[in-house]
Amino acid sequence: MPVPASDAIASDVGHGALGVRYGLRPFRDLLGETVGQRHLWVELRPKKLLTSWTSEGGGLYSKAVSETSDGIVLDVVGVQTLTETLARVESQALAVAGRFYYSGATLYVHLTADANPSGTSVVALLGVHVGSHGVVQPVLGPDRLANGSLDAWTGAVPDGWTDDASVSAGTVTIDKTASDPLQGSYAARLTFAAATGNKGIRQQFTTLLAGAAYRLSGAYRITSTASGLRVVLKVSDASTAYLLSDGRTIGTGDAFADDAGSGEWRRFAFDFACPSWGTLRILLRGETVSGTQTGTVDFDDVKLQPVSRYAYHEPLLSLDSLPTIESARADAFWGEMSSALGSLSLLNGGGRLEPLIAAYDWLGADAIVRVGGRYQLGGNETLLEDCPVIASGKLGAPTVTDGGVTFDLEDDRKLLIRTLPTRTYNNNGGVDAYTQPDRGRVRPLLWGTKTGIRPVQYDIHYTGGGPIPLGSYEVVDCTDWPVGLAWIDYVYWYEDESAASARSLARRVRVGSTGTSSIAETLTTGRFNVLHDMRPIVLTQETNKVQFSIGAGALVATLTMTDPAYPLYGLATYDPKGLCEEVAYGMNTAAGTSDISCTFIDSTQKVRIAKTAGTLSLLCKTGAQAQTGIWDILGFDAATDKTGSRSYDADAVFTSGAMDQVLRVDARGYRDDVVGTYTGTSYADIEKAPDIARFILRVILGVPASSIDLPSFVAARVVADRPCSLYIGSTRTVGDVFSELETSGDMDLVLNGGIWYCLTRDTSVPAGTPDLVDADYLSFDSYYSPDDLFGTVTLSYNESPDGGDPINASRWYIGYAPHSRTEMGEATDATVALRHGRPNRRTFATCLRDAADATTNPARLQEIATQASTKRRRFRFSTKGKALRAPVGGKLRITRTRGLDTTGALSQVLVRVLSKRDDWARWVSDVEAIEVV
Repeated sequence: MPVPASDAIASDVGHGALGVRYGLRPFRDLLGETVGQRHLWVELRPKKLLTSWTSEGGGLYSKAVSETSDGIVLDVVGVQTLTETLARVESQALAVAGRFYYSGATLYVHLTADANPSGTSVVALLGVHVGSHGVVQPVLGPDRLANGSLDAWTGAVPDGWTDDASVSAGTVTIDKTASDPLQGSYAARLTFAAATGNKGIRQQFTTLLAGAAYRLSGAYRITSTASGLRVVLKVSDASTAYLLSDGRTIGTGDAFADDAGSGEWRRFAFDFACPSWGTLRILLRGETVSGTQTGTVDFDDVKLQPVSRYAYHEPLLSLDSLPTIESARADAFWGEMSSALGSLSLLNGGGRLEPLIAAYDWLGADAIVRVGGRYQLGGNETLLEDCPVIASGKLGAPTVTDGGVTFDLEDDRKLLIRTLPTRTYNNNGGVDAYTQPDRGRVRPLLWGTKTGIRPVQYDIHYTGGGPIPLGSYEVVDCTDWPVGLAWIDYVYWYEDESAASARSLARRVRVGSTGTSSIAETLTTGRFNVLHDMRPIVLTQETNKVQFSIGAGALVATLTMTDPAYPLYGLATYDPKGLCEEVAYGMNTAAGTSDISCTFIDSTQKVRIAKTAGTLSLLCKTGAQAQTGIWDILGFDAATDKTGSRSYDADAVFTSGAMDQVLRVDARGYRDDVVGTYTGTSYADIEKAPDIARFILRVILGVPASSIDLPSFVAARVVADRPCSLYIGSTRTVGDVFSELETSGDMDLVLNGGIWYCLTRDTSVPAGTPDLVDADYLSFDSYYSPDDLFGTVTLSYNESPDGGDPINASRWYIGYAPHSRTEMGEATDATVALRHGRPNRRTFATCLRDAADATTNPARLQEIATQASTKRRRFRFSTKGKALRAPVGGKLRITRTRGLDTTGALSQVLVRVLSKRDDWARWVSDVEAIEVV
């Protein structure tokens, strides 16, 4: 199909005019081209504060917004408040809570919980589009297709799609193929085996907006022994009406059909106005042209996106405007990422940009940089959605001269230097620390199981309106995640800080757990209240007597103990209520009855002893051993006996230490939501490294879902499946936390083109891995580095939440609880010193929970030790085109007729990228990589 050889204008198909374009070469082919045009597209998003909203009812509010630049109305591409980022929809009717709609003249917003936008700060993000040449391009909304990537398969067809059986398929089958998909792991494949039939996959929609513009795009590939197969795209009402190739006429036929191709990927884009159909069906089909045919038809990377508008990219850039992009891993193992972007410059001919710069807030505004191009000799241009984002970041303050405007451009990796946790205990409202020493302490975050957490008292309360104040404590900050924690397992009281630091079994008592009466926990807030005193009650042979009468002489109940040196050690509970249970049991045993009760009353903080029938006298004064009995501990005055009733409350409240406690908590951290967003299982513990990383990005740091490659995180969860225990109770950088998660899960968290990926470290060759050959290199070096070899590897795991000293996992001390310190494993390979003279030691920090995962089988320690003792080649080279899209942490395969190898040549050696310097103006990458073993 012919395409315009000049710059596209609004009357061209795909640039404002509806219709179909197909047979297009994908962007990845352009990376191998040495000639042809290269295009640069930049979307800048300055901000404007909006006030004075009008209610439309039902939580929807509106405001006239018509910001212009050079007479062009700027698009509202985003809306943010102090607490949320709204998603864009195609119509006012779809603007439910958390959404916004912009008509080109009026902005409609619907905040969460129907909040009035006049009561908060609302900022509109305006779209300013510039390019290396003037062109009209669509502004595309979120993809409406389910599994348009065609990577998810749990049945015979791609998830979300239906096998189209409207015609006889003959000997045509559907399956997935990992053979060179255009993107991701799979493409959908239709296989024709001496077939005369047709087959396809389809999806249908009932929520598209009639009259609105949409773009259906995707990729297809035909491999046939003869020119007898073709690809067909149909868009219909699921009956007999079809959209034709102009994108607006309804008739009988195809949107397009193409039988060209010899096994190469080709792209299509179909811009159409949605008819007023109740159902709209999309069908991708492979058909036999005539006779019996054998071959395959593949589909990949299919999208259905609303076209919000067609925006003009002003020609204010040259390729030299784009900064060189540098990024690097700290070393061959893990360590923090570093990056640099430099600056972005716009042409300011005639001062046309100065009013635009002055009118809006640019500091910290988003910048999205894409690169594309046109093939040589009048070949097709790459589609906008196929032009990759090569950089995204935040703008610094602009510097304006007569000739141009220059912004510092900070890469999104700047996120890695932010610190966690994000909140502290303070004295300025909200959740405060009740005691001065805790003010300013960070409010901790927790994933997985952790023992020995020191909770912070943030308030007091009076149980049942009782007379003495008791403590309210927070274990973990759940502000950002109201789903809350999985469990608060146990709360322990310690005699003093030294006993707590040692986790002494002899000097602690377990005073509460989830579901008991000792504490009242609220898992959704990560907090608990103390319901009564938490002191241990130490009894001796002189203070373990209860003297009483039930009308037939004095009786003495003797409370038994497993060991007088321990505070009721071995009893069911270790608090006043536990003591009361022992008193009641002892009195009933001594009296030969079962109706005597001894209870602790929360509202009065007093002990009550009662009998349901008959008589009961407490011989506090006259009973044998009365002056040395338990009465004083229980709060009864030993100066008088208690007679004349069957129920007696103590004279004094139970002496409480609840405002001066030394407490430690065992807890399980954040749990997933009801739909299993982060784990795939409803309300499961979030404890695998990829899931924790994605949670931090989305929930704690507010990275939008569109900036996270979900399939890679889900796939990594299967491999990086060891449970982690990550407690962040002191200030740490995001990069440091990510490095620990990467080490734990043997994975890389990669930011590439503004999208976060989770890539597991293994010897697999992912689909689309670039292959470099002699003709691709501009320079080439190979070498070994001593920094890759270590004779001894130490691995830390199950980090103590109080930062206690590490201990060897194989050594425990009598009287101390398991998992009380950061545990360590160690592996030594003496041959590293013998062969390489490298006896050096390196410690790797992980957040693995169990010794089984960390040091035994499967032993993460041994996996790292194997890497640290393996001699690996490193390579430094400059290459054209192909490596530009490979991220740090990604893989390449290198082939070269000369190389550091026993054969003297390199043949498809798999390497992992350690650092890169991408110069998009020169179409060149400078790469440092290490051999994958």
